[in-house]
Amino acid sequence: MYLQRLQLYHFKNHSERSLEFCNGINTITGSNGIGKTNLLDAVHYLANAKSYFNGIDSQIIEHNAPFFTIKGHFQGEAPADILIQFEGGKKSIKKNDKPYPRLLDHIGLIQTVFITPYDIDLVLGNSDDRRKFMDLSICQIDKAYLQNLSTYKKTLEQRNALLKSMQGRYIDPDLLSSFDAKLIPAGLLIHESRKAFVADLLGFFVGIYQTLSQGSETPAIVYESPLNEGDFQSLLQSSYRQDMAAQRTTVGVHKDDLQFNLGEFPLKKFGSQGQIKSFIIALKLAQYNYFQRVTNNHPILLLDDIFEKIDEQRAQRLIEMVGSSGYGQIIITDTHVSRVETHFQHLETTKVHHHL
Repeated sequence: MYLQRLQLYHFKNHSERSLEFCNGINTITGSNGIGKTNLLDAVHYLANAKSYFNGIDSQIIEHNAPFFTIKGHFQGEAPADILIQFEGGKKSIKKNDKPYPRLLDHIGLIQTVFITPYDIDLVLGNSDDRRKFMDLSICQIDKAYLQNLSTYKKTLEQRNALLKSMQGRYIDPDLLSSFDAKLIPAGLLIHESRKAFVADLLGFFVGIYQTLSQGSETPAIVYESPLNEGDFQSLLQSSYRQDMAAQRTTVGVHKDDLQFNLGEFPLKKFGSQGQIKSFIIALKLAQYNYFQRVTNNHPILLLDDIFEKIDEQRAQRLIEMVGSSGYGQIIITDTHVSRVETHFQHLETTKVHHHL
C-alpha cells in the first residue's frame, strides 16, 4: 500500500492542504515553521490513528477551528480511502465510507516508520520513550498485542488507584490478587512479544548500523524486564509490602526498558553524536525491515529533516540504502531544494517534489 493523495482540513497549521504522492521518493521542501513535519505526522496519523508527537487530539486542531479532518487515498492490492475526523471531543475513522466498530480495528492496515530529530529521546530520554518504541512497533502488526496492552494499562491504573487510596495502610492481599488475575496474563503476553520483537530487530539492526557508521564497534540492544528474572505472579506477591509503601505497582512490564550499547559501553553515556544518530537511524530502518518481513508489504518511510542532523557521508549512505529496490514509498522533508536534488538525482526511481 502507498499513499497517493493526502488531504488535510484544520490539521495543526494546515487550514486546507492537498498533495499527490508517487510510489517512490517524494520530497517536501520549504522553510522552517511552514508545516513540513506536520504533513508527515498526518501520514502517521492515517496509519496509527494518533499523532507521533502529541497524544491529545484536541491540541492538534488548528487554532480556533472546530475540528480537524485527514483524508488519505491508498493504492495497492486493496485500494482504500481512509477518513479520520476529530470533532467535539470524539474521533471517528472510516475505511471506504464505512466506520470502524472500534478504533483499534484500523490499526495494522498500514505501517509507517518515522525518523525525526526528536528520536534522540530514544537514547537520551527515559524508559517511557523506549517502551513506546516497542509498543508502537508491535501494535502496527499485532492486534492481540494492542488488546493486551490496553487491558494491562487499565488494570494497572485500577491497581495503583487502590494502593494510593489506602495511603500505605494494610490491604487484603486477596483484593490485590483480583487485579493480578488480569494483570498477569496480559503482562506475560506483552513480555513474550517484546522479547521476540527485540530478537527479530537485532537480526536486521547490526548490519544496517555498521553500513551507516562504517565503524568497527558492534552495537547491541538488550531487552531489560523484571519478568526476565522470574515468574510474574511470584514477583507481584513478593512486592506486596513494597507496593503498599510506594502506593503503586513496583514490578511488571511497565518497568521494561531497552539498553543500547556499543561494544561493552552504554550508548547513552559514551556514544558520540554521530554514533547516536547512526544508532537511531539503524534502529528505525531495522523496524522497517521487521514490518516488511512480517507483512510482506512495504511500510511508508517518513524522513523528517534528516539532512540537518547528520553529516554528508552518513546522509548519502542512508539515501543509497533507502533508494534501493528494497524500499517502497518514501516521503522526505528538507529546508533546501538543492540538497534534496543533490542526494537523489542519481537514483533511478519515480520522484515527486512539493515546495511549500
